[in-house]
Amino acid sequence: MAGIVLSSSVRTNLLTLQSTSDLIGRTQNRLATGMSVSSPIDSAVKYFASKSLSDRASDLSERKDGIDQGVSALETALEATSAMEELTQQMKGIIDAARSQTQSQRAEAGAQLAELAQQIQNLVDDASYKGLNLLNSSASTLSVRFSDKADSKLDINGVNFNAEAYFQDTAGASLGVSAFSGVQIACALGISAGLSVAAFSAATQLADFNAVADTAIKSLESTISNLRSKSATMAANASILKVRLDFTSEYVNKLQVGADKLSLANLNEEGANLVALQTRQQIGTQALAFAGQAEQSIMQLFR
Repeated sequence: MAGIVLSSSVRTNLLTLQSTSDLIGRTQNRLATGMSVSSPIDSAVKYFASKSLSDRASDLSERKDGIDQGVSALETALEATSAMEELTQQMKGIIDAARSQTQSQRAEAGAQLAELAQQIQNLVDDASYKGLNLLNSSASTLSVRFSDKADSKLDINGVNFNAEAYFQDTAGASLGVSAFSGVQIACALGISAGLSVAAFSAATQLADFNAVADTAIKSLESTISNLRSKSATMAANASILKVRLDFTSEYVNKLQVGADKLSLANLNEEGANLVALQTRQQIGTQALAFAGQAEQSIMQLFR
């Protein structure tokens, strides 16, 4: 059976309509997905360049999450040190107030002193973030990576603020507090008999107590000074992490914008293209009809 033979004009119009139909399909896909390049077939150069930028942005987003978690870990430790300083200041107040208290009142104050020291230790024990405690051991290390480069990171060492290392004498040496009774704490701070023992029946006894109380308060001030020093270091590291967090956020955004420039469709332009293509398709259909009329005229010979 012989094939169907189309005239040159009909064949040309058909090919044009098929091409227009393909372009309409491509334009509709771009409008539906918002992507002008969604596979290597669309444009291999743009596709792989865009994918490289997107992959880089994805990798850095993971690092950004890690940096953000590092900031939270440091903020947890800083919140704990702030509370520890407040409790230590209260210990100073108790010792200072003991100068003018009765013996029974000082006995109660000694118990408060022990309770405050215990609460400071509880704060240290509770200051963990995702299993890492930066306050209970100098061996603890928070390592925050900024990129895929091995040396692009920040290592933050923990400190030992357990009671035996936290409380310091006036020279800055650890007092080695190992128990949290009122007598133990007072003795560690230099008040060897404890707050409640001294009777203050003689002026010399009060003078002696004032001397050791002054030493105890200076010890607590030395403790607070060391606490502030370590807190300042943590705060500086937190500031570094926040700077890197902001930089990484901006960097990821720039990478994603660059990838979008290569792959996203201009929806206004594609919308205009679709209207023009639909018009062209209608005109092409009409042209095909005109070409068919020339062949239909042959039928007039058989009538």
